[in-house]
Amino acid sequence: MFSVAVDPPDSLDGFKVAARRLLAAGIEPAAVIWGAAALFPPEPSATPATPPLVPRPFVALAEAVACHRDEARWPLLYEALWRINRGERALLDQPSDALVHRLSRMEAAVRRDAHRMTAFVRFRSCRNGEDEHFMAWYEPNHRVLRRCADFFVDRFAAMRFSILTPDLTLHWDRQTISFGPGLSRADAVSHDTVEAWWQRYYAATFNPARVNEPLLRAHIPQRFWRDLPEARLIGALVAEAGARTAGMLHEPPDAESTGRTNPLG
Repeated sequence: MFSVAVDPPDSLDGFKVAARRLLAAGIEPAAVIWGAAALFPPEPSATPATPPLVPRPFVALAEAVACHRDEARWPLLYEALWRINRGERALLDQPSDALVHRLSRMEAAVRRDAHRMTAFVRFRSCRNGEDEHFMAWYEPNHRVLRRCADFFVDRFAAMRFSILTPDLTLHWDRQTISFGPGLSRADAVSHDTVEAWWQRYYAATFNPARVNEPLLRAHIPQRFWRDLPEARLIGALVAEAGARTAGMLHEPPDAESTGRTNPLG
């Protein structure tokens, strides 16, 4: 038996190194324990005549699955890679295969979680010496912060910011990205001066005539509400929606909305 520890746990880099050595040594998936202290097979004395086959679709799949919290992600990925290199080159084209189906579901869960992170992270202003610094706390289902890093840097390149999660922290100083250990909600800023303005804006743009509460809750699951400043208003805005819509319907149209002008003006 051989044991392999992959570090960091949300990156494919460590897995690539281990899988390459295991495949070169002909180690079957059942003979590998993933997540324990590393005990690799001997380093090959020469480069294998045939390098491992790693199709591009597998790389894209594995990059997402690597962020999943399921501890089975590494053995499942190695099993897929083993089968691909043992003659099943079209394995990933078989969605009915039990292994492919499970990996696909894990990939979809990670992609969905990453999308939610890009939508639900909210920065709050704080001071770091003379410079303004922005901080956000977020608790994803999976380890998607590193995966989402480029999105936040591209969108907020001019800001100094940090994103805190229980697994990892991201820091951007307007030049370089760095990562640190995970932190807790208590380490984050709880409010700032911009928050009240954002709530007023959200309330002013909320359309009571188009509110669909089940759809709203589907798009913004309630577990995220605690960290969304605008979410504190949702209950009251939804409760008032019926009355506000009725008031809008009974309000007489103004000249601008009907297209008529005042003949005396």
